Amino acid sequence: MSDNRSLTETQDIDEEIVAYLDGELDSETEARVVRRLSEDAGYRSRLGQLQHAWDLLDNLRRSEADDEFVNSTVAMVAVQAEQESKSRQMRVVRQRSLAWLALAAVVLLSLASGYAVLHRRMTRGNRELVRDLPVIERVDEYRNIDDIEFLKRLERENLFAAEVDDGT
Repeated sequence: MSDNRSLTETQDIDEEIVAYLDGELDSETEARVVRRLSEDAGYRSRLGQLQHAWDLLDNLRRSEADDEFVNSTVAMVAVQAEQESKSRQMRVVRQRSLAWLALAAVVLLSLASGYAVLHRRMTRGNRELVRDLPVIERVDEYRNIDDIEFLKRLERENLFAAEVDDGT
């Protein structure tokens, strides 16, 4: 943590000295910097280093941009802007396509689950009808029987076992 603090302090000192060299400080801050320069040898040393770097930068040859450079730079910026625009458009198209695909998937899933539920309910009713078919086929005969006990006695004697085979 002390390394981060010293790095931050060094950066703050550098910013302050650069602002001093550029003449960007208000009079109060400038007076404080001048006082610190007279008292702190490390601060004066850093000022000397930054001043030397500034002097070296001033000695570099300055070049002017010719028309060809300006035109090629503008053309590159225009090409990049066009590519970014196309990229944005493709992203929007892709997002819309994904939204439509998601909607289609939800609709298809809803239809499939609805069909499955409906098919299962209809099949259950048909299975019950098939199970009850022997009784339904003889409903007219059973109407003539007055007592259910008579049917229970016949069942105990296994008279119905050979006739009924519902596949279960």
